Amino acid sequence: MTTKEVSASAEADGLKRNALGLISAMGMSLAFISPTIGVMFISALIGGKAGVSSPFVFVLGTAGIALMALTIAEFAKRVTSAGGFYKFITLGLGPEAGFAAGMLMLFAYALQSPINTNLFGGFLSNALRNDFGITVPWWALMIGVVVLVGILAWYSVHASMQFDVALLIAEVVVVGGLLIVIVFKGGDAGQVPESFSPMHADQGFGGIGQAFVFIVMAFFGFESCLTVAEECRNPRRNLPIALIGSVVLAGLWFTFAMYSIVVGYGSAHMDKLANSQEPIHDLAVRYLGHMYGNLVDLAAVSAIVAVVLAIHTANFRVLYSLGRDGLLHKALGRTHPKHKTPHVAIIVYSILTLVVGIGAGFWWDPMSAFGNLGYLSSLGMLPILILTNVALPVFMWKRYRAEFSLVLHVAFPVISNVIFLAAIWLNVHPWPAAPLTAFPWIVVAVIVLAALWGRRLKRRGSPAFYRLGAVLFIEGDAIPEMVDVEIESLDQLPPGSATMRGADKALGYGNEAA
Repeated sequence: MTTKEVSASAEADGLKRNALGLISAMGMSLAFISPTIGVMFISALIGGKAGVSSPFVFVLGTAGIALMALTIAEFAKRVTSAGGFYKFITLGLGPEAGFAAGMLMLFAYALQSPINTNLFGGFLSNALRNDFGITVPWWALMIGVVVLVGILAWYSVHASMQFDVALLIAEVVVVGGLLIVIVFKGGDAGQVPESFSPMHADQGFGGIGQAFVFIVMAFFGFESCLTVAEECRNPRRNLPIALIGSVVLAGLWFTFAMYSIVVGYGSAHMDKLANSQEPIHDLAVRYLGHMYGNLVDLAAVSAIVAVVLAIHTANFRVLYSLGRDGLLHKALGRTHPKHKTPHVAIIVYSILTLVVGIGAGFWWDPMSAFGNLGYLSSLGMLPILILTNVALPVFMWKRYRAEFSLVLHVAFPVISNVIFLAAIWLNVHPWPAAPLTAFPWIVVAVIVLAALWGRRLKRRGSPAFYRLGAVLFIEGDAIPEMVDVEIESLDQLPPGSATMRGADKALGYGNEAA
């Protein structure tokens, strides 16, 4: 098979090009972050750990995540693909580190859909019963939302992202109006400026560390716009803007919202915030009446649908990418002949989500599953963020030495990592109480098993290991630029081959410093 034939085959099973612009890409990251869900549900989890100092934790978290976004933006300016973190880590630290990080990333991301579909089913079932006297099982609602987002993603990624942006605007307007009223009314007992200090956490600095993991949960998916890199117009410009812009906007919103919630409950009543399953609903009823409380519930449903849609859209494409690249079954890499969407990956991922989500909901209750699995998923993301920050200066020094900056490529990643490492330390010292006790060990086990598996595959010369690394350099828009050689399949392209060097040149690596 010649390179031209490979290119034609890739085009036939490729995603639709130039389907998304800057607003849609930023909308995807913001919808995946879901600022309203962070306010409505994660605020209680953070308040239970950090108490009055909860707004300070968001300030600290926004700084760490924003610097992390700068790191990813530096990668995204030079390498665009649906692969995400594992591709960046492999570029800087090598295929073994990339493989382990990729497996950990898949673990963390795989939990996100069960987390949020449990939230949808549990919250909406309670809201329908409490607000309207209607009883619908949470698991039936979970099935319904998974089918809905699957249908939207099947027909058009552009339509699904427009739907996401519309839901995002509606929910922010409703909740934002309430928060402004609370601050201007002075809340329970006036303004609380001490909330921006770390000295007022209910559980001390350990509480701030555990709360920080939920900050990662609140920002989870800020990089999700990278998963539509192959469908984005001018990705090397639009994706960095979308990354940094979504983090800054979400961080400002989170900080203001958390402060408003502390003011609304009052510094003397943080226990009520920690024990509330619907803190924004409770504040809405208290400050604006029951009708607005119902409106807030509708906004919450809108927010959850938006984040589930964004999560599924991102994960459909991650699964598609792994199938296309041969790490998983190649059928997952097929796209619909008409809509150019990853229809096989959509079906498979939807089924897996329901199996895991319903199982977790019955093991715990659905709302507890949201908090517990959310903590585990976010704890799993911290090592990936740290490795990506480590990979950036190595990548820039090796490939773009003429553009290397001590501030942008060393100082900022180091500061970000100091924040993340401090959060990890505060989560294991002292050791967390049940049911979080086993979660750090689970993350360690995933890392160790992934590293051992990757090393074994490498020693055996397994194509599965090299596909994960080789795909770093084989983008859809790079294939036509490769040197014209005879190959049987893309699976046979080893790192360092002549064809791989052609792909390097097509991606802009030909101008790097020696």
